[in-house]
Amino acid sequence: MKKFFIYGLGLFIFLVLSITNPSKSDFDQYISSYIRDYVLQISEDNDTANLASGISFLILQSNNNIIKHDNYIILSRFRLDASVLRTFGYNADDIIIIGAFNKFIPISGVNQNFM
Repeated sequence: MKKFFIYGLGLFIFLVLSITNPSKSDFDQYISSYIRDYVLQISEDNDTANLASGISFLILQSNNNIIKHDNYIILSRFRLDASVLRTFGYNADDIIIIGAFNKFIPISGVNQNFM
């Protein structure tokens, strides 16, 4: 009986994780809103924040090489290629973000590049 409960619980967790695994379009919206919130923090101009958010969303939609999406069924790993920033002389590492439960968790590169 205990064995069936443990297997059932494991199956339930697997199903919840796989159903709530975010897609690339969810990630594009997350990055766009993250940039908007960041611009609002450093400047109090709402128009500038909306412009930066819109431009970032258009760039992400138009160039599929910027984001590498690895889908592991129960979670996703997103890698933002920061080589565009490096061409302008900015010392930036690629940004790695994990997506699970319809949430995004920055793993590396976010504090250095945006904070």
